[in-house]
Amino acid sequence: MDALILNLGLALAIGLLVGLERGWRDRDTPEGGRAAGIRTYGLSGLLGGALAALSVSLEAPSVLIAGFLAFTAVFAWYKTREPRSSENYSVTGVIAGLGVFSLGALA
Repeated sequence: MDALILNLGLALAIGLLVGLERGWRDRDTPEGGRAAGIRTYGLSGLLGGALAALSVSLEAPSVLIAGFLAFTAVFAWYKTREPRSSENYSVTGVIAGLGVFSLGALA
């Protein structure tokens, strides 16, 4: 149980670190203009870690695969709505989100 807590803490830390960098990069964006920051990426890493732990405990890799596909769909859909207000057509945020989820799962 202690190892699980440490691993989930590492998954959360990965997400918080990436979110901190993404938030710092967009620090001059007006209020409400940022779609994902420290909280979003932190939760993404934690979600990846939690689904990986659940997948291992249930001995069902399909749990992690289904979670990753669902996360990808929701995160990508959300980020496609962002350019309407900011006119920023970068895919970097989506790739960062998927990377954070994956790194959280590996943790």
